Amino acid sequence: MKQLYFYWILFFSVSISFAQNKPTFSVVGTAVNKESVLKNKRLDISKIKVENISNKPIYLVWETVSNTFPKEWDCSMCQHGACQIGIPKGSSFNKLNPDQQGFIAIHVIPASKIGNGTVKFKIYDKANPKYAQILTFEVEVL
Repeated sequence: MKQLYFYWILFFSVSISFAQNKPTFSVVGTAVNKESVLKNKRLDISKIKVENISNKPIYLVWETVSNTFPKEWDCSMCQHGACQIGIPKGSSFNKLNPDQQGFIAIHVIPASKIGNGTVKFKIYDKANPKYAQILTFEVEVL
């Protein structure tokens, strides 16, 4: 009887562990956007979408992993539910209902500064932080 009880506990623990690691969102299309813009022009928007693939509402959180944009570039970013000046360290989306899409987008005004830069965002579900995706924006100003 003790052995049966032990196996039942083990099965229950493993089931919960797998359920918590199951993805609740997916990237729509590609997780990497490569953009080119001429100096003195602007990159109005570069957007990467994500979709809630679970059967309940989720709350996605993002963190800036790296940002190599030249400091002379005027940048801003938007997420599902809000926009910020510059590239902040992180924030969270508004609620995403099942089958609903959200996004992270960047805007760049390089003025006359040519060069390139990359910004990477780590995105994950607040209730399931072990599953994460990296969204990458690569920008070249010619």
